[in-house]
Amino acid sequence: MTIAEGWVELVQDTIHVPKSARLRLTRNGLTLVPVTQAHVTTARRIANQIEAGLPGWMATGEFSVVPPREGYKPEPDASALPLEQIRPGTSEIDESLLPFVVEVVSPESKHRDYNTKPDHYALRGIPAYLIVDVLTGTWTLLTQPENGAYQCTRSGPFGKEIEIPVADRTLTLDSSQFMRV
Repeated sequence: MTIAEGWVELVQDTIHVPKSARLRLTRNGLTLVPVTQAHVTTARRIANQIEAGLPGWMATGEFSVVPPREGYKPEPDASALPLEQIRPGTSEIDESLLPFVVEVVSPESKHRDYNTKPDHYALRGIPAYLIVDVLTGTWTLLTQPENGAYQCTRSGPFGKEIEIPVADRTLTLDSSQFMRV
């Protein structure tokens, strides 16, 4: 399914969506889906750990990855950029700047987070993709994108540390701080 250029932005600018929900385009049309407290809390805790674990970097979330590919700009829940690359006036980040992205799984996004987004992020060459599944209390880290697919996978239960390669550093996230549904 392809989306006409500018259509998503037009809809987002026209329809008021409360912060406790997200508007998704699915096979069934536009769907308003709730965002769980576990999702919001976990995304916030990840952002806090990013900023504590990567001095000189800023956590970022709720942004679009550009350029669009196949009419799609993914919107990860979290990532980080060096402070000098932060652009306060934009909600889009070029894919070449992202060292990793994080998606926190919601009931409506499970298939997309595990099956669609890995291909999109690997195709874009984003070095690491972390899936935080608040529904099952597990995490999956995909690394080494090559030919549109991640070559390395590590998984674990909440409670284990997650080491994410970030430029010339390693970001360690404490998954015991993540909330489960």
